[in-house]
Amino acid sequence: MTTKEDQLVEENNKLRSQLTPTNKKYYEDLLLYMRTRSVIKDSKTIEQELLTILTDILAAQKDGIAAVDYFGKQPQETADDILAEVPISWFDSFKIIGYGLLSYLLVTTIPALMIATRPWDIGAEILVGIYFIFVALAIVSFIGHTTYKKSRHWRLGKIFRTFLLWLGCCTLIAPAVILPIFMKTPWRLDLSGISGVVLIVILLITLGFVFWRQDDKTMWLPFVPFIAIMAAIGIATRIPAWQSFLLKSTLGRIGLAAAIILGLIIFSVLTWLAARKTETDD
Repeated sequence: MTTKEDQLVEENNKLRSQLTPTNKKYYEDLLLYMRTRSVIKDSKTIEQELLTILTDILAAQKDGIAAVDYFGKQPQETADDILAEVPISWFDSFKIIGYGLLSYLLVTTIPALMIATRPWDIGAEILVGIYFIFVALAIVSFIGHTTYKKSRHWRLGKIFRTFLLWLGCCTLIAPAVILPIFMKTPWRLDLSGISGVVLIVILLITLGFVFWRQDDKTMWLPFVPFIAIMAAIGIATRIPAWQSFLLKSTLGRIGLAAAIILGLIIFSVLTWLAARKTETDD
């Protein structure tokens, strides 16, 4: 079901295409700043304010007035004044956290069930999911904080900048990889039999429905083959006739490792292609 906020975002996307390149750059920096600096604010009010600003800029553009002349040379200060008037919405905040945690569990549960003999630690999954949510919120806040400081802080070589971004991502992801190895919670389930197969099938159907409902599937497409391969391994290792060969024989383990590596390679390639497509569209 399309919400009022979704309608505002869709209308914003359509009208933004009418901006001149200079005005579009000016407005999209403002849009990025306001959306990322208002995580706990009423998002519907923010989107309404952004749409109002956009229609005003378009009206000024028709009169030959540039966005910087109409809205001012200090857009950050004006945006801060607008955001200060927007009420805090704890419901929206908890909704974002809830959706984020549910999405994380939907995507990561099938890989967690990949090896039939390994118990599914629900507690560890939830704790790591919460960690990733707060990391994502911190990244969003950082992006908003640096929107109008790029020229001052990013005068670095492209290779060095890419290295720093890669190092930062590895540093943030590392705890999520290391914690489950050393942390065990009481909320562990043995899903080595048919119950595991049933859960994997239910998750596949759910993810397929969610993917089908997405208007823009580009972002989620890289996950499709990866999740499919992990699901196939999870089901195969729960079939009694195959379990011993796949989990105990050298050839079976090599086959599983090759399938996992293939899934990661496909995921990486599709992610790179999706990023290139996004850059081209922009």
